[in-house]
Amino acid sequence: MRQFLLRLTGQTLGFIGFILTMGLIAPMHPKMEAKLFTRGGGFGNTHQRIPEFKQKLQTEGIELLFLGSSTCYRGINPVSFEDKLGMTTFNLCSSSQALSNSSRMLGWLNSSASLTKAIVLDVYPALWNSSGVECARDIGTNHNTTFDWTIARIASSSGDPFTVLNALYFGSKALRGIDSQFSAPRNGDDYRGLGFTWSNHHAVEPVKCLPISVSLNPTQMSGLSSIRETCEEKGIKLLLVNPPQLCEEVFEKPEVMKGLPWIEGNGWPLAKVDTLYYDDHHLRGVGAELYSEWLSEQVEAVLTDAPATTH
Repeated sequence: MRQFLLRLTGQTLGFIGFILTMGLIAPMHPKMEAKLFTRGGGFGNTHQRIPEFKQKLQTEGIELLFLGSSTCYRGINPVSFEDKLGMTTFNLCSSSQALSNSSRMLGWLNSSASLTKAIVLDVYPALWNSSGVECARDIGTNHNTTFDWTIARIASSSGDPFTVLNALYFGSKALRGIDSQFSAPRNGDDYRGLGFTWSNHHAVEPVKCLPISVSLNPTQMSGLSSIRETCEEKGIKLLLVNPPQLCEEVFEKPEVMKGLPWIEGNGWPLAKVDTLYYDDHHLRGVGAELYSEWLSEQVEAVLTDAPATTH
C-alpha cells in the first residue's frame, strides 16, 4: 500500500509538473497553446467587457447592473438607462450566462456594494436547465485581465476540470504580463461600450414556433436563491426580466422567483416584430435600441413605484 501511494504521489506530482511546464512554454507557441488549452475568442466581446467593467467599478462605481445571457448584452444598451435614470450603469451579461454564473459574478461587488442600488437580472428561460459550463469557460478564458478570486470561483463552480485549467492558464499569463491574442469578433458585431454589443445582422427569416416547456433545475435554483440572499443582505433592489422573444418558452414561475419585481419583455409592444430580430430570440441593434428605451421606463417605474407607460 505504501509503495502504491508513493507511486501515485509521484505520478500526480509529475503530471502537475508537466502542466506547469507546458503552461510556461505554451504562450510562446500559439499552435501548442490552442491544442493544449484553447484560444481566446472575440465572440460575445467578453475580453472587452470584463476589463471595462472592472475599471468602471473601481473608478466610478456602478449603481445599476445588468446580469444575464446574450439576450441581455445584445438587447440592452445601458446608455438608455443612464440617460433616463441618471444612474451609472453597466451590462455585465455574457454568452450563455446562467443564474449560477450570475451569482458568482456578484463577488465583484463586494468592494462597492454601497454604490450598487439595483440589479436587473435577465432570466432567459431557455437557460434554466443549463449547467453553467459554457459561460464559466468563456469568462475564465476571455477575461483579458489579471486573474482574481471572482474569476476563480466562476471557473471552479462549473465543476469542469478543463474550464478550471484554462482559467488558471490564462490568469497566469496575465500575471506574467503576457497578452492573449483573441480571435476576431463575430462579423456584424460592434462593441459599443458599457457591456453592450450592437448586432448588425440581417433580419430573421419567418420563424415557426413550437411550444417548449422548461423548468428551473436545482443548480440554477440555487444560483437565484444565492442572488436573492446577497441582494437582501446588501440592500440591493433585484428585478427580474424575461427578455422578448419571437418564440416563447412555456413555464410556471418557480417559487424562488415569487415576490420579486417581474418585467415581462414579451409585453413590449414591438416584441413580435420579426424584423427587429436576427434569430428567434436575439435582437438586432435597431431592435435593442427600441427595447432599451421601453425597458428603461419599466425599470424606472419599479424603482420609483410609479406606473410604467406601455408605448
